[in-house]
Amino acid sequence: MRYRTGLEGEATLRVAIEFTDSARRLLGITWSAANASAARKKFEYARIFLVALGGEPQRVYLELVDRRPSASVQLPAELADGEYAVEVDAYGGASWGDGRLDARGRSASFMVGPGGSG
Repeated sequence: MRYRTGLEGEATLRVAIEFTDSARRLLGITWSAANASAARKKFEYARIFLVALGGEPQRVYLELVDRRPSASVQLPAELADGEYAVEVDAYGGASWGDGRLDARGRSASFMVGPGGSG
């Protein structure tokens, strides 16, 4: 199934993750333009979400990042074992008032818990 961004013009991001410290559940996240529509945009802010996969996906807000395409976040200690992905919503303007989402991307899935990365 193709991941749909819900954006006009299909501005999508490529999101990569890496566990930098699996004992403390620290996750390094980077994002970049995945298509021409996103490449033409300058992103000022991004919101990072953790998405529980399986069943109805639920997004949990993790962090707000300004003026850089990377972040290091700690996953919540009470996070249940399971399959997850990270979503990044990117915004071109500094104003949250218009609520305009300019690009979105999702990482590959990863496992948290026994046998997983985190």
